[in-house]
Amino acid sequence: MAKSESTANGVMMILAAGLATRMAGRNKPDLPWPIGGSLIKHQEAMAFEAGFETLTVARSGPESASRVVNVHPQEGLASSLQCGLDAVRTRFGPVAVGVLLADQPFVTVSDVKRVFAAFTGRMPEIHAIRARYQGVAGHPVFFDETWDDVVHALRGDVGLGAVWDRRGDVGWVDVEVVGRPSPSFDIDTDEAYQQALQWLH
Repeated sequence: MAKSESTANGVMMILAAGLATRMAGRNKPDLPWPIGGSLIKHQEAMAFEAGFETLTVARSGPESASRVVNVHPQEGLASSLQCGLDAVRTRFGPVAVGVLLADQPFVTVSDVKRVFAAFTGRMPEIHAIRARYQGVAGHPVFFDETWDDVVHALRGDVGLGAVWDRRGDVGWVDVEVVGRPSPSFDIDTDEAYQQALQWLH
């Protein structure tokens, strides 16, 4: 896919800079995953297949055109969102921004496309859209440049959910979950990782 075609959809930030304190500091994005080889490679490939340029926010390693390092991961999720958003605006300009988490591997291409379709068809007063699975908030989330200040006002280990219910310019997309693990399932512990692997078999 040509870069100009994918950035027309927007850029998908994949947040992968968490400290994984409940997994004894293991780097969750690099955990082996049967689809793609690792959790982060799976998410990057899935987002690209859905039609997006990707920008991974990591906690270490080299930077590249599709990768940026959050040098302050101890400051929490908000710092990763801000680091990624700054990189998106510098590299791609005022495009739509999507957000996925590296530790939610059951989000599918279809899920991403459905939520983005709702985002592109939103009413003028709506500036952010997110998925909801069986009543549980999930990803992806999409927002336009109107929300840049909202992202930069976040502090600590909180994401967009911290302000979502207080704003009138947001929307939900209810995505059906039948015969598959919930896309809102997080791999936050080794037990959750083992459970996720079992669900694939």
